[in-house]
Amino acid sequence: MIRIILKEDLEAEIQIFLDFLNSKEYPQHRNIIFSCFPELKIKIDLQEEDEKIIVKRFLNTIREKNKINIEKSTIFVKNEIEKHGEKTLEILFNLMSYRWKSESENYILIPTIFPLSPFKNNNFFYSIFGSLKGITEYPKILAVSTHEISHMVLFSILKDKNIELGQELLYFIKELIAPVLVYQDDFNGIFKKEIVGNYNVLEIYFDVGHKTIKAFNYFLEVFLKNRSDGKDFTNFLNEVISICKKIEPEIKEKRVFDNKYGMQIMKDPELLKKFGEPIKLK
Repeated sequence: MIRIILKEDLEAEIQIFLDFLNSKEYPQHRNIIFSCFPELKIKIDLQEEDEKIIVKRFLNTIREKNKINIEKSTIFVKNEIEKHGEKTLEILFNLMSYRWKSESENYILIPTIFPLSPFKNNNFFYSIFGSLKGITEYPKILAVSTHEISHMVLFSILKDKNIELGQELLYFIKELIAPVLVYQDDFNGIFKKEIVGNYNVLEIYFDVGHKTIKAFNYFLEVFLKNRSDGKDFTNFLNEVISICKKIEPEIKEKRVFDNKYGMQIMKDPELLKKFGEPIKLK
């Protein structure tokens, strides 16, 4: 059975900082990083050294100052994964009608002080940024892991079915499907039932027959109906893709808006109202 394995990897952590500081796909993340690490912005703005050297030295200093809390956080995450990781994967695979292949690689969880929890190939970075503020327990670790691994499984399914999607469409679909899966009652007893996702998708609304509904709630209903009819995940995925392809231009517009304003959307009522203007389903 494929497993989740915790691995500490400082070089990978440095690289994820560098990747997102200079990401063309997620330009707003540079500001998110600097809002969490203003000292890093000052050092990079001075341009006295190569950016990689600055980031590496900065992270080593921060980690050394918070060594005890980071160690406690890592131990907590490791224990949760060892206790419930295998069962969590079993449930997720069942929800996604997915059979892992014998040659499939294990999922590698890398604890990081990076303020977000991105993934790359079969590696996903779990943010223990809270350690820098004295937090050493992370009750959402299994829910977030499920969210991230669902992306990897989805990519595998799309590849097997030779389905190609544009960048914005793929982001929108994967970031809506993940919280829908995590929200299922199947995970009761493993982690608390709550919506785990990104604001730039969870704050999007649909206009359905002159009724406004959150995109998350809309696709949650589609998923539950699909299950009650005894259909597998592929049927749900095909329906989601069909719906989203019809509104792809509107999805791209939301992404442009998010790239322009980023987290400021959640702090400014006018921006949030503008971002939340519903997309009319076609």
